Amino acid sequence: MIERRLRELWDNLQGKKPHLPHFLSEIYLDGIRGLDNLRVLFDYPVSVIAGGNATGKSTVLFAAACAYKVPGAGIKDFVPSTLFPYYSPKLGDRQDILQRITLEFNYQTPDGIRSMRWRRSKGWNRSFLGRQNASQPERQVYLRTLSNLSNPSEVRGVLSMSRAKAEREEIPLTPSQIEFAHQMLPFRYSEVVNLSSGNKNLLFAAQENGATYSELHMAAGERALLRLSKEIAQLDGALVLIDEVEAGLHPWVQQLLMLHLQQLALRNDLQIIVTSHSPVILDAVPTRGRIFLDRDEESGKIIIRPPYRDVIQNALYGRSSETLKLLCEDEIAEGILKGVFDLLLSKERIKWESVQIGRDTGASEFPMHARALAKFGQLQNTIFILDGDQQDREIAQRIQAAGPGINIPILFLPGSGAPENWVWGKLQQISAADAAQLGTNSGVLSNLMEQLDATYAPVSESPETPKTKFLTLSEHLSREAPEVCRILARLEAERKESDIQPFVEELQRILLQWREWS
Repeated sequence: MIERRLRELWDNLQGKKPHLPHFLSEIYLDGIRGLDNLRVLFDYPVSVIAGGNATGKSTVLFAAACAYKVPGAGIKDFVPSTLFPYYSPKLGDRQDILQRITLEFNYQTPDGIRSMRWRRSKGWNRSFLGRQNASQPERQVYLRTLSNLSNPSEVRGVLSMSRAKAEREEIPLTPSQIEFAHQMLPFRYSEVVNLSSGNKNLLFAAQENGATYSELHMAAGERALLRLSKEIAQLDGALVLIDEVEAGLHPWVQQLLMLHLQQLALRNDLQIIVTSHSPVILDAVPTRGRIFLDRDEESGKIIIRPPYRDVIQNALYGRSSETLKLLCEDEIAEGILKGVFDLLLSKERIKWESVQIGRDTGASEFPMHARALAKFGQLQNTIFILDGDQQDREIAQRIQAAGPGINIPILFLPGSGAPENWVWGKLQQISAADAAQLGTNSGVLSNLMEQLDATYAPVSESPETPKTKFLTLSEHLSREAPEVCRILARLEAERKESDIQPFVEELQRILLQWREWS
């Protein structure tokens, strides 16, 4: 249900984007924190910036906070000199090197497309790229790191407020300010009050079950959600920037948070940009909402990778959390699949960790497996691979019936019989160069196969004969049968005239569709 609602939101938000009065569409960064000549495009109202440590996620986020003049903010708020300070003491030799920095912005405003540039040489200054009498666009901006209370200075400040004798102002949060948190927490509040003294403030909550406590006793996730609910629920038309949005949140709550953030963006004309290390957060926005920063291995520079989910997941976690799953019948079929994937994965630069092959299940059991996968919402990521002798049977129809309305990928291995027959036929036509890759020569291989054909001729009609004969051949070659299949399938996949090409092309199409899924 959540995934269906997310997809509806994606369509609605993308449709609303051209009609938003304000939209930050591009940031260009040069000379700052190791980011050189980096252009970041925003194409969806809710964007997730992902990447490994020290790839510039927070730098891009803080740069976005400098794009607008914020009504009611101080002269030192939301400016580069504050968000990107440098260490230059009057005494001592250690100091930051003063670099020439450029921050450039392009955005949609009520007055049309506008551009602005912050540049620092000795100091920071603004320019409007040749436009006369131009001014910085005004927009409300919210910038927050959800884990801020872990900052010792903030904790000390809140504790000092609790001990001070000065009067504290109490302002109850409105129902709309609390409702955002209610949608994700497993309990409800009867009251939440903001206690403030000077520039310090503290939330005090009362649950409907009678529990009362300050935010010093809240779990990290509860505090994060309640603070976020209080501070952004009533924003309208604002730019919302959140660093490490998943901090302290269970994966299920992360998905709910992204759902409700996008609902809020749709309702209140918000543009939201977050940074994250969480695959759950990434998968909660469409491909156009994912911005993946990475460090180029050759140059060492920060670059933007295509937002393919396997690229993102592998780079962040070493393994994709959403693999492309294939279900085949046995180890022979698995060997053929691996041979084809040896070619395709290398060609498309996809890691083997992104593909999971399951086997040792008869074709008659495939419909049952399809129903189980449908129950857990995994059919879209699964390909069913049937042997060639199943093409005229009803197995494929029964698999498809397990997921009404879903186009379930069902492919057939080449040949019209058992896969061992197809492999045997290809081995009979193998070239001298290809035979060498099996550790033999074509003449020896041909003689061996003729001997086996003669030996098994009396039982040639038995359905077990092709498999037994092929296993015997593999033993003579001192190789495992799946290994022989893998080598041969790779060789055939490279041959454009081979009858395996329709299978290879369809598998490649599905693989690329899966990688670019949105």
